[in-house]
This record gives sequence, C-alpha cells and structure tokens, in this order.
Amino acid sequence: MNSSEQPLSRFCAFCGADLPPGHPRFCIECGQPVESSLPDEDAAPPAATGPTVRLANARTGQIVVGGTVKLPSSGAAPPGLWFAPELPGPDDIIAIYAPLRAIVGGWSGLIEHGWKRCGQEWAADGTSRTLVRFTIERVWFAAPGAAHNMRLQVQIGAVAHADEGRTRRGFRYRIGADPPMDVVAAWWIEGQTPRFDLPVPQIQIMAPPRVPRVSDYPETVRRMNAREAETWARQGEVHGLFRMPNSAQQRTPAGRGIPLIEVSALGALLRLGGAVERLYRVQMFRPLVCDAATWKRLKQRIAQEAASLGLDMNTDAMIEWWLDREGYDGAVFERNAHPYGGGRAAIAFRRSQIALIE
Repeated sequence: MNSSEQPLSRFCAFCGADLPPGHPRFCIECGQPVESSLPDEDAAPPAATGPTVRLANARTGQIVVGGTVKLPSSGAAPPGLWFAPELPGPDDIIAIYAPLRAIVGGWSGLIEHGWKRCGQEWAADGTSRTLVRFTIERVWFAAPGAAHNMRLQVQIGAVAHADEGRTRRGFRYRIGADPPMDVVAAWWIEGQTPRFDLPVPQIQIMAPPRVPRVSDYPETVRRMNAREAETWARQGEVHGLFRMPNSAQQRTPAGRGIPLIEVSALGALLRLGGAVERLYRVQMFRPLVCDAATWKRLKQRIAQEAASLGLDMNTDAMIEWWLDREGYDGAVFERNAHPYGGGRAAIAFRRSQIALIE
C-alpha cells in the first residue's frame, strides 16, 4: 500500500454505525463526515449545513436527510429525470424532496407546509418530554412518457420532542443532532389505481437545494464614509440610500435575506444629520427588479418550473433555487410589491452587500 494512502474505515468514528463499501463521504446515521473525507484545515468551510450531494436539477448542494440508502449517490434520479421506459426497480435509487424551509443552523418542517401531526407519545428517554410524529406524502414521477407514466407515492415521517403539556406545529431538523426522516411507506400508482404488488426502488429523502444566504456566511456589514460608500455602491446596479430596520436574517418575498428600505432625499438629509436611523448603501451586480404585477407573474412561472422537478413552492427554498439558477445576487421590489412600507425595498442576500455610512 502506498504510504500516502489511508486505510478505509468500516465504522463511523462518531456513532459506530456500519459504513457502506467504497468511499463514503459521511455517515447517514449521524450526519458526521467520515474521517478519510474530512477537508483540509486550510479549506474554507462549506456554506451549506451538513454533508451534501449535487443532483442534476440544481447548481447548489442538496442534503440527504434520510431514506433507505446509507450513501448519497450521484446516480439517484430526482423527479422528472428518469428517462427509461421501465419502472425503477429495487436496485435503483430515486430522490424525493421533503418540503423544508432553510433556517439558521438547519431546516424546519411546518404543518402549514403540508406536514401532518399524526401522533404523540411519551419519549422513552427518562424525561417528561413527549415524542411528536409528523408525516407528509410526496409524489415521485418520471420524465414524460417514461416509466409507463406511473407515479410513486411516498410517505415520509419525522419526529420532534416537546416539553410536557406542550405540542408542536412542526419540527426542526439539524444535521447530526436530530434523527433523520424515514420512508414510512411507498407504492406505485397507475392512473388512479394504487399498485401495491410492484416492487419499489430505494429512496433518498433530500432537503431542497439550499442556496447559501446571509447566516450561511460568516460575514458582517461593512463600514464606510459617505463618499467611499457611494463609490462602492455605484460599482453595482443599485445606487440609492437605504435604512435597515433589522440586520437579522428574515423571511422576505425573495426568500432568506435582509430588507433595506430606500429613503427620500429629505429622509437622507435627516439621517445624515443623525436625527433618526443610520443610512446604508448596497452593492448588487445583477438584482432582480420588479413591481407587483411582474412579481405575481414570475412567481407563477417559478412554481411551474419547480413543480416539473418535484420541488415544492410552499417553501422559500424554491424561490431561492430559481433566483440562484438565473444568477440574481439580490432583489429590488417597487413600493407596491413588498410588505415593508416606504419606498423601494432592496433584499440583500449577504451582509457583505451592505455598507453602513459612518
């Protein structure tokens, strides 16, 4: 054996679970990276949360959050991308997306996004907590005309703990900290008829494509004097002066971001004099700019394109996926197209796009 080669481990160093043959990158049981695949210490940390696999329908990494296979596979077929005339069989791997919303440090699944609370029981961990169970059904489909035009119905399960006397409207999923979701049941549907007699493929449960935004980056807002900030902003396409009501990551019409509200000339004079809130500049090189009517039509288009790939428009992830695919680095909504009041709203996707005028 070459002295530079490392022997392959058969067990996870973190939880002791069996590792599959080959060169696994992480343990699907606990989410921790396999030691032989750990990045160099000098490498930049990944923006996404946890181990990822890149599938054919997104530029960004996608996270395996459960399923019947122990290793993410580039051969997994997402919805709409199976082109063979026959059905995928027990030796094939397909990917199904759970409707999850990206939050700081992980994901959340909520009943308003389709999850159903289906049971609650005492947790068997010696505490007074209860275990709340959630399920949702998703449909995997092949490319048009393939797989006999049949669909695979998949029921996904997830669990969350709740304190005594409390219930939950959803759950939080953190890689390595929460149990992975699992496939409760799966069956083929031919037309409107369930076909329980047909074998089903192996199923990976994937989180939607997670586009790096705001809190995925270890960044802070810049500080510049007025002339320096104006020069910096004019290198991009958005040249106004803005106020920033809150610097925390928020849900916005464009997904996760930080909204800034454009101020009038009078408002700018007041703020430069220190009478009210501070002023900010933003730097965006390719922002999406739209009014209310344009945004309404665009959301319909995004929903149609996302549905063709099995993605769910009930979560912000789908808008983020589409904006990233089209190369937008921010968004500017006219005053009638956003919920913040005042002038135009600029949605920054990173704190490094914002400069505080000192």
